[in-house]
Amino acid sequence: METQQRTDPRAAFGRALRGHRRDARLTQGELAAKAGLGVRTLSDLERGTSGPRPATAALLCAALGLGHPDAEHFHALARAGWRATRG
Repeated sequence: METQQRTDPRAAFGRALRGHRRDARLTQGELAAKAGLGVRTLSDLERGTSGPRPATAALLCAALGLGHPDAEHFHALARAGWRATRG
């Protein structure tokens, strides 16, 4: 399970999301409100149990205030996570 979690693109996106949220000193509730998302959605993304839709990744990127190259890397992780979700 540990190895799968490390290689699952959804988990990689979740780790990046959590790191950016913590760097911004936001709670899940605060980030969810800023991005216009539900707290459960944000929690699922951070835990890697779901992959982000491209529009969701864009909302999160804007809410976190990510600049280039962080935004570019964040979107690349999101695309990989979304592809993994879609199978």
